[in-house]
Amino acid sequence: MAPVASDQRKVGKIPPGRFKSVYASGRRAVGQRIILFHDEPEAPMAFAAVASRKVGNAVRRNRAKRLMREAFRLHLGRLRCGGAYILVARAGIEGSKSPEVAGELEKLLTRLELLSESMSRNDDAR
Repeated sequence: MAPVASDQRKVGKIPPGRFKSVYASGRRAVGQRIILFHDEPEAPMAFAAVASRKVGNAVRRNRAKRLMREAFRLHLGRLRCGGAYILVARAGIEGSKSPEVAGELEKLLTRLELLSESMSRNDDAR
C-alpha cells in the first residue's frame, strides 16, 4: 500500500441511507458534464461518484466515475470544509478528458464557495 501524504485528508464513503438526504437538502451546482451535491460542512468528509445508465453502458459509467474521482482527488487539498460530496455524471461526460472534468469540478466548487484560494492550481501538480 502506498504511503499517504501528511497533508492529504481522509475521505470516507457516504452511507447508502444518506444519499437521499444529501440530494434533498444539500446545495447543488450543475455543469455540462457533472452535478455536484454538498451537505453538512461540519461533518467528516465523505465522497461518492455516481453514474446512471443515461451515461452509457458499464464501461462508460466506470470511466465517468474514474474521471470524477480523479478530479476530486486533485482538488482535495483545496477544499474549505468537510461534509458529503456527491458527483453525478451527466451524459455530457462521454468523450471528456480528465483536465476538462477537473476544470468543470473546479468551477462548480468555486460556485458553491467550497475552494480555498490559499493554494494555486499549480500546487496540485507537485
